[in-house]
Amino acid sequence: MDATTLQLVLAALAFALAGNIWLSLAVLRASRRERLAPTALVPGQPLPAVLARPLAGSARFQPGASGQAAVLLFLASRCPKCAEKLAGIEQLLPLAREAGLAVWLISEEPVRRLRAFLPGNALRAATARLTLRDYRRVNPLMSSPSYVFVNYEGQVEAAGLIGDEDWLALVEQLNAEPSQERAA
Repeated sequence: MDATTLQLVLAALAFALAGNIWLSLAVLRASRRERLAPTALVPGQPLPAVLARPLAGSARFQPGASGQAAVLLFLASRCPKCAEKLAGIEQLLPLAREAGLAVWLISEEPVRRLRAFLPGNALRAATARLTLRDYRRVNPLMSSPSYVFVNYEGQVEAAGLIGDEDWLALVEQLNAEPSQERAA
């Protein structure tokens, strides 16, 4: 075996060893993340401060910041149950606006996929994008279709799946509010 062949074999072995170490460290980091199970947002605690960009492309803002009560909705374009919820959410948007409640559909998906998923301009106007890291901070369980209710002080009031008891109470309250004003 000549010196050139020996050097090539040693270089290939060194490259394989470096790749093995790098992959082993990547696996260790991933397993560490998986061992630390995500915890749900706790009512009474402040919503993590994150910056979102509206799908319409205007300036970044902090969803759920203190000053206005808000509902953050988490929907995924590849979720069949999420697609079923869109019509009901679109009907709630004007009612929530009248009640002084901000409603934001929060996503980490690409703009093109969101535009294809959301059928109406009202839904698109109420959609904001986060980085995946920030998305995991406000939706640590990565659940969908889900929501987080945030009070005017920026604290989490409740969180759960769209369609649960708290969600149905909100829908009932928003649907009842305009009829009460007409009766008065």
